[in-house]
This record gives sequence, C-alpha cells and structure tokens, in this order.
Amino acid sequence: MFKLGKSLGQETQDQIVEVIARHLDAFAWSASDMLGIDPDFMCHRLTMDPQVRPVRQRRRKFNEERRRVVREETEKLLIAGHIREIQYPEWLANVVQVKKANGK
Repeated sequence: MFKLGKSLGQETQDQIVEVIARHLDAFAWSASDMLGIDPDFMCHRLTMDPQVRPVRQRRRKFNEERRRVVREETEKLLIAGHIREIQYPEWLANVVQVKKANGK
C-alpha cells in the first residue's frame, strides 16, 4: 500500500500507479529488501563540535509492547546493514514512536 498526494491530477495518479505496478520488484518495501546497498551511497554521521556541551535527555521508559517494537525495528535495520552500534556515552536521544496510518 502507498499513498499519493491529493494535489496530483487523476491522470497523473493513474500513471504513477501503473509504473509502480509494472516495477514492483524495483521498490524496497522494507529494510530487508535493501540488503547489500553500499553504505557509501548514502551515509549519515553524527558530527560533534568539541566546543558544545552535550545535552542529555532523561532516559524515557517504555512499556513492554513499545520496547518490543523498538527492538524489532532496530534488529531489522542492523540485519539490513543500515545502522550499526556506536558509543556516544554522553549523548542520549530517546526514540520517538509514531503510529502509521495502518495502525502499525
């Protein structure tokens, strides 16, 4: 399932749906569909200015269901090679979870 912008005309929407339907195998629908993508293609790094003092957030605790979801998503991204574990012991940014339109 995917959504198209409401501002697109019906003809344009139909054309986009047709292209996507013809080339379903060209799209990544989950992290596991993107295995083997070279991280040099797109890579984000956390650069820190040594002159700036880190801001620490208090660690937010989640209920078991939310912890499970975070663990599963993190595991998917680790397996796909999109993220890796690093250590920034002075920095903490809590996970922000947002439900998708489909309820996931």
